[in-house]
Amino acid sequence: MIQVPILNDIKDDNFLRINLFRLLCFVVLVILLDALLSILLLHGIERNYGLKSDSDILLVGHSHLMLALNKEDIERTTGKKIAKYTREGVNIADRLIMLKHYFAVCKKKPEMVVLSIDPWLFTGEGLSKNSYTLFYPFMDTPEVDKFIKTSVPRKIDYWSHKYFRSSRFDVPLLNSAIRGYMSNWSNFKLGIIDSIKLQHEIANGNYRKITFDQENISAFKQMLNYMEEQKVKVILLNTPVYKPLVMVQPDLYNKTINIITELAVKYRNTTVIDLSPEFTGHTSYFFDPIHMNPEGQKMVTKAFISRLSLIPVL
Repeated sequence: MIQVPILNDIKDDNFLRINLFRLLCFVVLVILLDALLSILLLHGIERNYGLKSDSDILLVGHSHLMLALNKEDIERTTGKKIAKYTREGVNIADRLIMLKHYFAVCKKKPEMVVLSIDPWLFTGEGLSKNSYTLFYPFMDTPEVDKFIKTSVPRKIDYWSHKYFRSSRFDVPLLNSAIRGYMSNWSNFKLGIIDSIKLQHEIANGNYRKITFDQENISAFKQMLNYMEEQKVKVILLNTPVYKPLVMVQPDLYNKTINIITELAVKYRNTTVIDLSPEFTGHTSYFFDPIHMNPEGQKMVTKAFISRLSLIPVL
């Protein structure tokens, strides 16, 4: 038998063996706690977004839609189960991943999908370039994993989140998990927009410009094609934008809506609903130029439900 000196030393050194055993136990404990924590947080986040909920209506979008529609009011009025998969800062490509993610994990397809649109839908700037980090908790879903792997600037970031599971969750995601466990979808954007301050910002050119990025237009077409393949009813919903922000670029605003409408008409299951004209001048409903406060959310939700009653699937 071949003698290995270092192994023989370990066998003969009782103190060293004990410490190695303790180290092994510590590593196993860290792995178990990491897995347990990630499972608990993931479950809370899935509850918050309605993933795996087999809902009747799926809402997908960014913070505009998040703060414009009240999930519980829609459920109470329509009797339909709602999944509200809305994330802050997601661009059009991210929303396509969100759709693929939802359909990958749901057991029953929704009857209807409500997709958020807005005047900046095709604008490349203004949303987070690191929005892929929002999807870290869902790396076990192949479509999401592929998206993250091709988005991360450094491969070490991918592998560290892949194997150290609790690192996938930051503070906002922790908050989402807590809200999920508490079944709390409240709008906390309290207050009314400072219209005077906004006018000064617009005068100084301090507002988000509407532009047209071909990659974003292509991503939007991909999203419409994907939804057509899923054979579900689709509503493209433009939530309210405060009037001064609309009027600063009226031609570009209308151009965006026209492009969306022209593309949507090619799909028989897709309908465009524009709620912005109805609310754009109601200062008291806005927290800021693009987000509704709780009172605004209540009124926009009521108008949305009214429009839903005209959709045949319901």
